[in-house]
Amino acid sequence: MTIRTATRPDLDALYAIWCELMDSHEAYHPVFGYYRQAEAELKRVLLQRLQEPYTRFFVAENERGLMGLLVAMYQIGNNGMHFNRRGYIAETIVRPQYRRTGLGRLLFETAREWLTRQGADHLELQVAVANPGGLQFWTALGFAPSTHHLVLPLTSRG
Repeated sequence: MTIRTATRPDLDALYAIWCELMDSHEAYHPVFGYYRQAEAELKRVLLQRLQEPYTRFFVAENERGLMGLLVAMYQIGNNGMHFNRRGYIAETIVRPQYRRTGLGRLLFETAREWLTRQGADHLELQVAVANPGGLQFWTALGFAPSTHHLVLPLTSRG
């Protein structure tokens, strides 16, 4: 098993695992829904994010392919705030057959090390309210609630 930074040739595999994440989260809330026929547009956005200098797509892989993904972003905010250099943990998935093996923790530690090197003074992430496994995982790593992220769809989609 190897953990590395994804590159452009990984785009198809990244798209596939990203779709698995969205598919598993769609039952949690409509905000996770996506247009399956919009593959070209979704891949374009993934590629754009992959090329951003302060974003990293960390992947775990074995001889069968991708086992997991964690997207990390570094952002500098308002210098008047105590915490102004944010490390953000975005899309994170470990494929079901590799869960509870320590793989998620390894992906997180890899991202945390990179974000620390960038200068992050804190880390943030969001967990779907209806995802108790995700909440338990991140809480065990030291994350604690800070705010409530609320969503109000103004149109119906899908």
